[in-house]
This record gives sequence, structure tokens and C-alpha cells, in this order.
Amino acid sequence: MAVIGGVCILFFFYIYLPATTNHRETITIPELVGMSFSDINEFVTQRSLRYEIVSDSGYSETLAPLTILTQNPKAGSKVKENRKIYLSLNAKVPPKVRMPNLINTTRLNAEDVLKGNGLKLGEIEYVESLELNAVLFQKIDGEDIPHDAFVPKGSKIDLIIGDGRGNQSFETPDFTGQSLDEAQFQIGASKLVLDIINYIKNDTLPDNLRNRIYHQLPPAGRKTSSGGNIEIWVNSDPPEDNETGDIINN
Repeated sequence: MAVIGGVCILFFFYIYLPATTNHRETITIPELVGMSFSDINEFVTQRSLRYEIVSDSGYSETLAPLTILTQNPKAGSKVKENRKIYLSLNAKVPPKVRMPNLINTTRLNAEDVLKGNGLKLGEIEYVESLELNAVLFQKIDGEDIPHDAFVPKGSKIDLIIGDGRGNQSFETPDFTGQSLDEAQFQIGASKLVLDIINYIKNDTLPDNLRNRIYHQLPPAGRKTSSGGNIEIWVNSDPPEDNETGDIINN
């Protein structure tokens, strides 16, 4: 009886039980990351597995929308048949991230901050400014983006950066003999500011200076820099309709 009992026990544990529980029969989890969600159902069920989509899906710009982003268990794991695989999908649209404040930071720092916030460095434009390599403006598609605004993750941020040359001096151009319109154009082209216009009719000047500029400050040839103020004297009576508010009549 003892022998019969021992045989029965061995039969139950080593033959019957393994046969009914698929003992030592496993399935290798396939690689699903990168596959389209539309192909998953047939691919998984053919391998006697199940799947479930988790709610906390993420986003990757390197994958197409609704492709498998992550899987658990990982590819290569050994599991029993009918095991459930948990999948996350790549979002259809990029999530929004908060735009950081890059103004007055250096270009290198701005690039690091953008990367850390899931954004990309777009085009860089250098403009004349006293600030050297400092960010002056941050833009998307030509529009200023204030910090704390929400923008799509992966957006390219264009930067306007100072070239540090705004303090370079140059000789003040000579505006004498020019009409007011001519002088205004040249002053603007020289990145100077027309600060004061003095209308003073001077009959002692030659006729070729009538309605022309005959004096300026700073004088021609003196060192100035971008943004410097220019004051001019025009040999004419003041205009009748003066609404500019920046004209001195002497």
C-alpha cells in the first residue's frame, strides 16, 4: 500500500499536475514598442497573450501617434500563456509645457533650459545690442512668447541675441546742407535718435541753405554710438501744424 501510495503521489505531482497547468511551458514576450496599435490585437492573440492599454500614455516625437510607447513585461520576458501585457500609447498631439524665461540668459544656458523643458533651439538672430550673447527676445514663428505660456512639447524656440557691439563708437555723420527728410533718413540708418529739431530762420546764411540743416549736435566727426541723440537746426520758420512735441522753436 505504501508503494502504491507513493506511486500515486509521484504521478500526481510529476505527471498529472504539470500536464494540467502547462508546467515549464512558457511564451516569450515579443517586442511591441514602435508597433501600430491597429496591429496589436491580432499579433498578441496569436501568441496566446492578452493586453491592456494603460491610461497614463506619454509622448515621443520619434514615434508616430498611437504607436506602442512602452510595454510591461518587457520584450524577451518568459511568461505563461494568457498573460496580460500592459501597453502605453504615443499621444496623438504633443502635450503642452510651460515656456521658461530665457530673457537675459546666455545662449548656452538658454539651450540647456530648453532641452530640460522638452523644447528645441530654433533659429538664432544676432542684433546690435550692448548685451553680449544675452537673449533679448524668445519667439515661436515670429511671435514673442512670454514665459509661463504653454506651448507644444518639442516646439522650436527662436532666439534674438545681443551681439555686444551696441557700444561701439563711430564718427557722427555730417547732416548740414540736407533737408529735414534726408537727415531723418540718414539718422535712422545710422541707428541714431533725432531728439530735437530747432526751427530758426537765419537770413545771414546763403540761399542754398534755405530750408536746410545748418547746425547739429554733436558736430560731424565727433565720436558717438548707436542710440545716441542728435539735435539739429533748420533754416526755416516753424511749421504751422506742429504736433510732434519734440520741436523747440527759438
